[in-house]
Amino acid sequence: MANGQGSVAPAAGQAVDSSMTRRSTLRARTSIVTALWLAIACSGDPTAVAPRTLEIRPAQGLVVGVGGTFLFQAVALGLGGVEVDVGGAVWSTEDPHIATVDGRGLVTGASMGTTSVSVELGELVETARLEVYVPPTVVEYLPGASYFGRNAYVEYIPGELPVVLSAPHGGSLTPDEIADRTYGAVVPDRNTRQLTLAVREAFMDQTGYAPHVVISHLDRVKLDPNREIIEAAQGDPFAEQAWDEFHEYIERARVPVSAVGGGMYFDMHGHGHPKARLELGYLLSAEELNQADASLNSLAVVQRTSIREIGRDSPIPFSQLLRGPTSLGGYLESAGVPAVPSPGDPTPGDDPYFSGGYSTAIHGSRADTELVSGIQIEHHYPGLRDSDENRRAYAALLAAAVRDFMLEHFGYFEP
Repeated sequence: MANGQGSVAPAAGQAVDSSMTRRSTLRARTSIVTALWLAIACSGDPTAVAPRTLEIRPAQGLVVGVGGTFLFQAVALGLGGVEVDVGGAVWSTEDPHIATVDGRGLVTGASMGTTSVSVELGELVETARLEVYVPPTVVEYLPGASYFGRNAYVEYIPGELPVVLSAPHGGSLTPDEIADRTYGAVVPDRNTRQLTLAVREAFMDQTGYAPHVVISHLDRVKLDPNREIIEAAQGDPFAEQAWDEFHEYIERARVPVSAVGGGMYFDMHGHGHPKARLELGYLLSAEELNQADASLNSLAVVQRTSIREIGRDSPIPFSQLLRGPTSLGGYLESAGVPAVPSPGDPTPGDDPYFSGGYSTAIHGSRADTELVSGIQIEHHYPGLRDSDENRRAYAALLAAAVRDFMLEHFGYFEP
């Protein structure tokens, strides 16, 4: 009997159309493979899946010091990108005189140099770069000399004055070995490195002595030292080393400052806010500074700030330390430099305001035992950071204001 399309229906037992057979067979095979894959995936046994790719995370590592360690991780992926067991992986180093590695991927430095670390899993092999960096031993830090961390990403210039300056966001180096940061602020503070050095020179011109200076020469897209290390370096081992060096140098500079009874730490920044004024950050928010003097004079407020050591024993109300005539803002205002807080501009109001960041928090005097107080200074650009002439003119005013402030509240300035 003919069907509706004019073809003859197959008799019982006769083979059907071959394309229909292939499609049915393919569907059947696919169903079987899917069922087997689901059975493997649900079995809880990742070793049942053969590894197809192998990698080392991170792709490069850094060991600091002989005996220092760094942990690599081997990651194997099977069918469908599923992570599989790497228990049989074998680790090795190209040069065991530089570093050794155990069965977990833990590398131990043996001597300064660069080598490679490999992991084998069956027929798969992957290699990562490893550097062992041994910091130079410094017996004595001499005022005026420059001391550098690894690859000169961070610089420390010791001084004699009880003042520490840091410039975290004015660097320009963008080395390929450090991955770009993928979140957080990455825009540099233009000319703040040059401004910080100009302030150092101004102190020397006025007193014959220099402050301590710590500079990050890395562009902010590579490192932001004014953040905690997770956001600052984002897992890059070379950026993490530079972050460590930046803060270790500040801590080293604070030691001789504390030894003379205390002093000041200034973190130097640049802002792009509409108002052309300095923003002095004491770790108090704009909302807190907008409050009346009576609220700012409470001990609870003093203890939250980065100038706790000054405020705790000061004979004047704390609000006056923040925005009175003998505050840093007061001395700057008297020199013709607009600043908030200050007597003429006591509160940020509704305008943007930076209250102080990570460095001011950890290197200021927030704890009872800390003798070095800290202030973050945000500098506007026009007429202040935009030219060498303007930077030098302002630097002289800032140096004089800091000197007056410290004479008033510490009773000393020069060593």
